[in-house]
Amino acid sequence: MLIEKLEDWNRRPADLASVNLLKKVLLGDPEYFRIEHAINNHMVGADGSLNSVDTQLAQKEWNGLKAAYEKVGIETAVLPSNPELPDSCFTANPSMVIPLPLGGKEVWLAKMAHPSRQREVPLHKEFFQKLGFPLRTMPKEVTRFEGCGDGILHPGRFCLHAGVGTRTSRKAWETIADAYPEMDILLYELIHPDFYHLDTALAPLNEDVAFFVPEAFHPDGIQFIEAAFPRAIALNREESMRFAGNAHCPDQKHVFMESGCPLAASKLPALGMEAVTLETGEFRKSGGSVFCLKQSF
Repeated sequence: MLIEKLEDWNRRPADLASVNLLKKVLLGDPEYFRIEHAINNHMVGADGSLNSVDTQLAQKEWNGLKAAYEKVGIETAVLPSNPELPDSCFTANPSMVIPLPLGGKEVWLAKMAHPSRQREVPLHKEFFQKLGFPLRTMPKEVTRFEGCGDGILHPGRFCLHAGVGTRTSRKAWETIADAYPEMDILLYELIHPDFYHLDTALAPLNEDVAFFVPEAFHPDGIQFIEAAFPRAIALNREESMRFAGNAHCPDQKHVFMESGCPLAASKLPALGMEAVTLETGEFRKSGGSVFCLKQSF
């Protein structure tokens, strides 16, 4: 069910059905990654001109991310690059994989808000069809739904943190709530243009811990985060803008995150977790970092 305010949330994640963690990641080859036009604040410099990507450095950073996942035992799959789809390396957005309480998984295909990214969705459809995943699609009245950019699973529980803003509409979450009556779906209105997707401002690390960007949320959203994650870690402005809130923890131990965020990283050892710091500077020029570059499945 959809929940908009803390006083209407009578349960907590520990009360909900358990689900398996998603232990594989889908990456997108960045061979043709480039910035052709601005669809978020991060894609332009101070003078308003488009950022320029160093393609060789981007490939090196992406190779480092792939190797880091594999080093800790996370299996990777790769979508081929397409010269007509320069953003297809950001695999978090064109789909969302939902693990179910009794086992199994379902894939929801996105409705991308910007035409330049809409042709990425068939790539995800083909990939998951080949694996035999059940596919779900949004009805016609849903005009925008950007997958795991705005839909973030609560680790190990049948609970979803759902962003509403310029990229995903409330109607999309109503559709998913109808499909899964036993799932708690917490709605967050995104209020800051620098944090245009929920995954730029909220990074669950385990059932109790998450990084979050306070300025991205109304007070109602912060109340949800602090209730859902009793040991939530608020990020400062500098590290938020380096996309510390776009971290990913696939195994509740290793936290894959952008380098240059020492304060956030320093909080992890006391929580039994380890920071795996990565360079994603070329991708941050386009508004994404670690979480944006993978789709868990």
